[in-house]
Amino acid sequence: MKKFIEKCYKCNAGVKAARSVKESISLDCLKCIKCGEEYFTSSELVRFDILKGTRRLVRKFGVLGSSTIARIPNSIVEELNIKPGDYGVFEKRPDGILIRPYHAGDLGKQPRTRM
Repeated sequence: MKKFIEKCYKCNAGVKAARSVKESISLDCLKCIKCGEEYFTSSELVRFDILKGTRRLVRKFGVLGSSTIARIPNSIVEELNIKPGDYGVFEKRPDGILIRPYHAGDLGKQPRTRM
């Protein structure tokens, strides 16, 4: 584990890479050699939440060829009836992105208007 701090914030002693078990889940951390205070990276805390089940909709980005991919949780795929060949339209927002699914079969249909 890469050291993201050199000294303990509580007692100012050195820290070393260690493993910690929280609620039966083993995590990487930095541990103070004097007082035992443990320090975790944000990614390790997210991993803990995912394994604990409190962040069920969190997914890690991956790489496929030269593209970055995101995996969609099965519960969302089923609820929105997303099928292979459907499209996801990305909308940039100040707080992140919104992905709107569009079913491939619906793209050619125009809304009907009454005259």
